Amino acid sequence: MTKETLLPLGVILICTVGITVAFVLSARLYRAAMAEYRAAVDRMVKQQDQMSAQLTELTGRVAEIERILRSVG
Repeated sequence: MTKETLLPLGVILICTVGITVAFVLSARLYRAAMAEYRAAVDRMVKQQDQMSAQLTELTGRVAEIERILRSVG
């Protein structure tokens, strides 16, 4: 092979390797970001469930206070 064929093949090889590395790294980054997103969503769902339980408890307390106030008044 001559220089005239090796140079273009080398450039094509370097470009192909660069594109492949960029694709693999971006896929890894995307996977890590999605894992963090899922963990954040799980935490938010847990917090929302806790808030819902607290709201239900407070609603019951307010209803009981209203009942007591009606019986006094």
